[in-house]
Amino acid sequence: MKIDPKHLAFGFGVVMLSLGLGACAGFDLGDVVKVKTPSGIQQTRGLPRTTTLNEAEAEYRAWFEDTQRVGAQWKASIERGGEIRGLLGQITLSALDDFGPTLAGVPIAGPALPALTGLAGLFIGAGRLRKEKEASFNKGLKEGRVVPSGGTPA
Repeated sequence: MKIDPKHLAFGFGVVMLSLGLGACAGFDLGDVVKVKTPSGIQQTRGLPRTTTLNEAEAEYRAWFEDTQRVGAQWKASIERGGEIRGLLGQITLSALDDFGPTLAGVPIAGPALPALTGLAGLFIGAGRLRKEKEASFNKGLKEGRVVPSGGTPA
């Protein structure tokens, strides 16, 4: 079956005319084109698996702005916590500087002060140090190879 070129041109003209009239009437091709929605976004925003292009663009803008806002709030909270930690560290060090010379004259407390502060620091930082060592060990297991005491990789 062979299509006459006049019929093909007429069909093409009808399609183009209908698309032009549809565009003038407010028809948007973005409502026809479908895009896939990532599963994480589907779950958090309650979107279907596929959405129209126009809806996906609007949802993306809203999601992106929300993510930036939440990230900025978290960053500000972290920075505020760092400032408080620094302030507490300075207060602690200045208190030790003030009490250090006073306690140096006391026979038992003077020599014991550095040992006591070291033990307190050990107990305070032990959890964080343990987590850092554990994370380093786990990363080494994932990325590295076991090297025997001879020095050559297994």
